[in-house]
Amino acid sequence: MTAPELRYRRMVRILPRWYRADREDEMVGALLDAREAGRLAAGRELLAMLGLGLRARLAACSAPARVVAFGDTVRLVALLGLFWAAMKGVFSLGHDLCDALGYPRTSGLHASATDTGLSLYPSPLAQQLGRDVALAAAAVVPLALLFSGRRRAARVVAGIVLVAGFAAFLYQYSFSFSPDLLGYFVPQWLPLLLLIAGFHLGAPLPAARNWWTALAGGAASVFYFGSFVEADLRGISWFAWAAVLVILAYFAFRRRSAAWSFSLAVCCSLVLIQPLVLVATMAAGTFQALDLVQVFLAGAGIAALTAAGIIDYRRQTA
Repeated sequence: MTAPELRYRRMVRILPRWYRADREDEMVGALLDAREAGRLAAGRELLAMLGLGLRARLAACSAPARVVAFGDTVRLVALLGLFWAAMKGVFSLGHDLCDALGYPRTSGLHASATDTGLSLYPSPLAQQLGRDVALAAAAVVPLALLFSGRRRAARVVAGIVLVAGFAAFLYQYSFSFSPDLLGYFVPQWLPLLLLIAGFHLGAPLPAARNWWTALAGGAASVFYFGSFVEADLRGISWFAWAAVLVILAYFAFRRRSAAWSFSLAVCCSLVLIQPLVLVATMAAGTFQALDLVQVFLAGAGIAALTAAGIIDYRRQTA
């Protein structure tokens, strides 16, 4: 075995075992032929193999059931995570816009969230409104591009937002990676990273009409709720209550799938993490009784979703 062949065989191991089982010899031969013909630039083969390995591990078809289920879950987590981020931005925009128009709000947690040291922006109202618009746009723009079929543009924009957000994080917090900061910001970065990885050229695009309807309806609802609704039943977050309702509705409709069960479990966990970090930071770890009830209900729902996902996956692959 020649040195180039040995190197290419080691490189092919980047691919999952099921993929290279019937293709390894053919792929190594094609790489050797391309190398001898000068059609393969130095270093390009490794990048091509890494890209192929990612697509194979997040395949949408022509792959084992466990691989397809994992790929579908990654794509759904990206969509649901960005949907939640967009709703958060619109909710905050409605809340702060009412402040700007002279309708003061009294929600202690929301009003104090920018004083916890977990914000990348100063607290004056005009800059807060700009922050709300930026956060909503950072989620809506990649989704809109993806729904319109512009997959590559959606991934590029998601990458720009991810890099810019991470750079701002490093600048603001001087390369500090404390658990509370990571717990607050990672839920914002993860859906962007999964969108880049999951929606490769071999992955199906989401059903645009359904997602546009959900996005428009959800944005209108949370904008109104953030603008005009104030109550003492907020708990750690209104979105935690929404997560509980979504979990109940999901089980009530009885149209489960492994990908949806796991995706909702992951996204509901992300919904809980950020407000928990905020409460722990603001109140030195003290929680009200309503907060604990909310966390218990959402946590039980997440556990139920995880169990349902395991059951659905086993039924699907049986």
